Formats: sequence, C-alpha cells, structure tokens
Amino acid sequence: MIRSSRTEIATAWFGALCFFLSAVEYLIPKPLPFLRLGLANLPIMLATEILPLPAFAVLVLVKILAQGLIGGTLFSYIFLFSAAGTLSSALLMYLLALPGKRRISYAGISVAGAFASNAAQLGMARWYIFGPSAWYIAPPFLAVGAVSGLLLGLFANRFASRSQWLEGLRSGTGSLPKDAFDPDSGAQTGPAARKQGFFNAPAFRAAAGFAFLGVLLFSDNPAIQGAVVAAAAVLLICDGGKISSVPALVMTAGIIGFNLLTPFGKVLYQPFGLPITEGALLSGIQKALTVEGMLFISRWMMKSGFRLPGKPGELIARVLSILGYLTARKSRFDPKEPIASIDRIMLGDETEPR
Repeated sequence: MIRSSRTEIATAWFGALCFFLSAVEYLIPKPLPFLRLGLANLPIMLATEILPLPAFAVLVLVKILAQGLIGGTLFSYIFLFSAAGTLSSALLMYLLALPGKRRISYAGISVAGAFASNAAQLGMARWYIFGPSAWYIAPPFLAVGAVSGLLLGLFANRFASRSQWLEGLRSGTGSLPKDAFDPDSGAQTGPAARKQGFFNAPAFRAAAGFAFLGVLLFSDNPAIQGAVVAAAAVLLICDGGKISSVPALVMTAGIIGFNLLTPFGKVLYQPFGLPITEGALLSGIQKALTVEGMLFISRWMMKSGFRLPGKPGELIARVLSILGYLTARKSRFDPKEPIASIDRIMLGDETEPR
C-alpha cells in the first residue's frame, strides 16, 4: 500500500467514487439532459464528516469534472447545469454536516442537497433553455430529486454505520490500493497510454473542437448546425465512440416538446387544441441540435486524453488509477450484501464472498 496523508487518501478514494458513480448514472436514460438521480452525491455526503473544507472543495471540483468527462459535456452548457447543481448541493450539505458537528442524518442532508441542486438547475433551465415552460417540469423534477435523495441518504446512513473501509478513512488507517499512482515514483501503473498522432493530439482536437463549437453556437441556420452535429457524430464514431440513439432521441424530443409549450410565430398544426408554432418548433430544434452537438464534440475532444501538471495532476492520476481498480472489480459487488461486498472491494480482499 502507498502511504499518503489521511486527507490525500480520502480525497482520492472519494474522487474515484465520483467518477465511478457518474459513469453508472450516465448509463441510465433520462428525458432531460441535466436530470440526474444524484448517485455521485454519495461520496460527497460521506466526505462531509472526513475532509476539511479545502479538500472538500477540491473533491467537489473533481465531481464536476467527472460528470463533464464521463457524460462528454465538459464544453457544453449542460456542464454549467451540472456545476451549478453540484456547487449548490455540496455547499448546503457541508453546512448541514460540519465535520464533528453533524446533527442531521444523511437522509435529511441528502434530501436537502437534492433540493438545492434541483432548484439551481431549474433556475438555469428557466433562463437558458425552456423559458417559463420550465416551471411545468418543476413538480416531477423536485419529486424525483426528493425520492432519490431520500433513498441515497438512507443507504448512506446504513453504510456509514457499518463500513470498515469508511471507518478506516475516518480513523486515518485507510490506504490506497497497492497499484495506485505513486507521485514519488514518477510513473503510473496500468495499460500504457495509446500512441498519439497529429489527429489524436490534444492541441489539435482542442482547436478543431472549439472551431466546431463556434459554428454551432453562433450560427442561426439549422441546416448548418445539423451538418456540424452530423460531422461531430461521424468523428466520434470513427474514433471508437458509441452513440446511444434512444437516449439521444428522448433528449431531443424532450427539448423540442418543452419549447413547444411556449408557442410563438405561425401556427403549423393544432392537434387536440394545442398549437404547434413555427417559431417554437424552430427554436426547439436549434436548441436540441446545440445540446447534441456539444455532447458529441466534447466527447470527441476528450478522447485524446490529457494530464494536468503539479498537485492537480497527481490527484487526478490517483483518482483515475483507483477508478481502474474499482472498474476491474465491479463484478465482485453482491446486491444481496451490498455493504460487505463494497468493503471487500475497497479493502482489497480478493477472497470470494461466501
């Protein structure tokens, strides 16, 4: 095991969990691009009683980065939605669970955090995408957040009281996996990075990606926007990326549908007495193309890989190496005994569950 400070160890573990749970949540279809169940809030909650404020702030930034990278939204305004929700919920949860002074259960903290996150994202949706129609989604949006927050908080209560791994982080006896990144060695274990030619160079992809984004954001011609989206999708697929058609179509239909709730312009159809107007339809299509295009461009840009220098680079390297450790052992999770099996994974117990 690698010996690092208690705070460094806990931050790396919680950061890796943010990445892992963000990946799990990304696989869950959702009708709105910014709708989340909040699974990645679990490590944030658990960290409130362990990490000091500076390290906790770093962890929150890692979570925001994780969701942007995993979801391919790092250079899209969905990233801003995620960041606003995460910052709002993290701040409230930390205040409600000041280290050593917690008086509220994780269930209450989780529900409060979910409400803060959803309120922040609804506010941004109101001003940035849906307009006044955003308030139509407020009741179900807040209800989903409350239910998922409650369930997550109840699990956190149980996990915090039974997990030996978490107790190790609390007491300072926890360790990183033996094959995690060691900054003192100047090397990182695991598969070698893929060879990078000019096409895969981060600088080239950044320049090309920002050029695509410029056309996508500043053109008001749906045909041009559609061409950019198609080009980005082709580049992503040719680079080995996968595009899930059903979530993409559901997301597109959701954006267009909510824009139609605020009609303006020429009436094209009026099914069941509900007017479908040219202006609202065109606006919805353009917003949907912008969202999908940003997703594809961001994912293509991120596939080139990057490494931050200094302490941030060391932290991200640790986080990613632990993420690889967790991913390789995910099949050891046993839903019949979730806490015990999670502990076996975290503590490096390679014995099979009985």
